Amino acid sequence: MTKTSLLEALKERVLICDGAAGTMFHSRGIAPESCYESLNIVDPVHVSRLHEEYIAAGADIIETNTFGANAAKLEAFGREKEAGRINLSGARLAVEAAAGKGVFVAGSIGPLSRNPPEVELSAGRIYDIYKVQAQALAEGGVDCFILETFSSLEHIRIALSACRDTAPGIPVICQMVFLHGLRTGFGNSISSVVSVLSAAGADVIGANCGQGPAAMLEAVKRLAQLTGKYISAQPNAGYPQIVDGRTMYFDSAEYFASYALKLAQSGANIVGGCCGTTPEYIRLAAQKLKGVKPASRARSVQESRPAEPLRERPVIDKQITVIVEVLPPKGADAEKLIDTALMLKSRGAKLLSFPENPLAQVRMSSIAAAGLVKKQADIDTIFHYTCRDRNLIGLQSDLLGACALGLDKVLAVTGDPASLGSHPAASSVFDLNSIKLVSLIDNMRKEMGLRISVGVAFNPNFDSISGQLERLKRKIEAGADFVLTQPVFDKDKAVSTARDIMKLGVPVYFGILPLLSRKSAEFLHNEVPGMSVPLNIRERMEISDKERAIEEGKKILLELTEVLKGKVSGFYLISPAGKYGISAEIVECIK
Repeated sequence: MTKTSLLEALKERVLICDGAAGTMFHSRGIAPESCYESLNIVDPVHVSRLHEEYIAAGADIIETNTFGANAAKLEAFGREKEAGRINLSGARLAVEAAAGKGVFVAGSIGPLSRNPPEVELSAGRIYDIYKVQAQALAEGGVDCFILETFSSLEHIRIALSACRDTAPGIPVICQMVFLHGLRTGFGNSISSVVSVLSAAGADVIGANCGQGPAAMLEAVKRLAQLTGKYISAQPNAGYPQIVDGRTMYFDSAEYFASYALKLAQSGANIVGGCCGTTPEYIRLAAQKLKGVKPASRARSVQESRPAEPLRERPVIDKQITVIVEVLPPKGADAEKLIDTALMLKSRGAKLLSFPENPLAQVRMSSIAAAGLVKKQADIDTIFHYTCRDRNLIGLQSDLLGACALGLDKVLAVTGDPASLGSHPAASSVFDLNSIKLVSLIDNMRKEMGLRISVGVAFNPNFDSISGQLERLKRKIEAGADFVLTQPVFDKDKAVSTARDIMKLGVPVYFGILPLLSRKSAEFLHNEVPGMSVPLNIRERMEISDKERAIEEGKKILLELTEVLKGKVSGFYLISPAGKYGISAEIVECIK
């Protein structure tokens, strides 16, 4: 049986893609914690049998068993060096099963595994990982690539680039997960996805996973308005439900198939299944779509409308020379917090900054503290926001709430690990790190019109700051608007650091912290992560009289600010042990 090219076939008819692989492997006794992709080399008969079942069910396209066969995911199984072999074997198994049957083989490529916050893969490394997959799948003879279940628009764009560079003649299907409101988990609108993927050269743009057939239908209708490219749709068998610790899908095959024709009539050129679907789902869907021609569709007039101008971002007033950090209270009573804010305001402070559970110790929400102070003390605020305590849903929800409260400045930080705190049962979430959090907020500004300025932290307390500078550059590229640094006590180090980071083109507020005693200096140097106090400074604080020691600490701080004046945008004053009277005196001196 001869086979035309995939793109030629899509002009003539709606194609049926296969369904889930993991669902089937699990139902046949393979543990969910297993590396399903390794079956390509350790149990190829099992994989070939599944391909044959989907072909018998009526699939026009079968996917290789390589969804998670990238080095980042395979590393968890100690198989990262076998990525090329696993993908090549997966492609050959599918090609062999499809041979002579007029069935297309799609080389499946999924997202990378989530990395711990301290491991941030560069765009180049991500590209290289996907290129290994693409090269092996192309060598194995796939008819197209299918990039599926992506939530990160940046990552799918990189994967698409790797496929295009590796095998420019092989079509690429790009599918993202769209959640409520037709946005990705990182806040990208469906229109932005279409724009980016179209410009990057996708042949087919679609959606899979994340939702059942009814919600998928809405995504297809919107895609049909936004693009003239081919559209693919692979819904789950309904929304997932957890039963006895297992993820279950309860839409019947009949219900799933009833939407197959609706998806095609709304503009889908490829219809298949994702999580929870089986050959029976595909068989019934294929019956509905037998002989169905592609639906005619016209681009929406919305596509040609000029984009609305972005709302102007709030900025830190250039007249502000000192940002004062204030710790939120450990309890729910905010009276003392408001009194402190009013006192600092009376002494000249114009912008206060509120950390979020520093050192993983429980305090009042930084959003709540900043909101209360802004409203009741009528002073501008920055709230710190960490990736530690919330997943991707909670992050976006809180940011929307903060903006609704009138907060328009945020410091995006990764956050101290929960293990540093005094709650042994607490766990760190870290769906994102600080770079990705900045990117998320920037997406929300562009896509949802949020009016918020994003700051980032910088720690100069390393022998070499080249790695920190590179990371800061990436934060700025992701959308950061200003920088707050950790305190530095060495004048020469402070000046050289200020020179290097001011070159990056965003306002920099240099961290300053008044020392109270030799004991406090030693504690900061030895006990507080990311802090360094030179020996000569610690020795200067060797003063037995408390008041004289405090004055010496202020003197050291003001000497530092004097050499930095004109070299930075201002200073970020961290109050010592809650002694805000000292902070007020310093504000008066600096302003």
